[in-house]
Amino acid sequence: MVAIVIVALVGAVAGFYVYDRFNGGSTSSCGDPASISSHIYNPYRLQIVKSCITASGTVDRVIDEADGDVHLRTNLDPAYSNLTNSANEGYPNYGDLVVEIICVNPPSQTDAIPACQNYTNQIPVPSVGQHITITGPYVLDADHY
Repeated sequence: MVAIVIVALVGAVAGFYVYDRFNGGSTSSCGDPASISSHIYNPYRLQIVKSCITASGTVDRVIDEADGDVHLRTNLDPAYSNLTNSANEGYPNYGDLVVEIICVNPPSQTDAIPACQNYTNQIPVPSVGQHITITGPYVLDADHY
């Protein structure tokens, strides 16, 4: 499974889904503002490893996905290198952690439209090369690799 952090941090990809703003100060508390978690496309595929973590790194690539999410391929700072796994190695992640900001854009993928209905994420999308601090649930995505 790929490790992912869902911002609002793949067999398995590690990652985050982001809740808090990038570089938003020293806060590391997680919450679920605007019930972001209810807008995750196919949440059944995600295995929560930790409900709240904070990490930092440099954005290598910004990808607009068909489900409306933006993926940030993030080269983690050395202190957080343990957050990726073998599924993050090689194509398409090249060792980067996948950080997802959900529902940034209107989905073009038909089955993802309901997840983002009546919600647009207001988290600013960072640029390639930007150093970011991310806070959110740390999950494994069983649908990838």
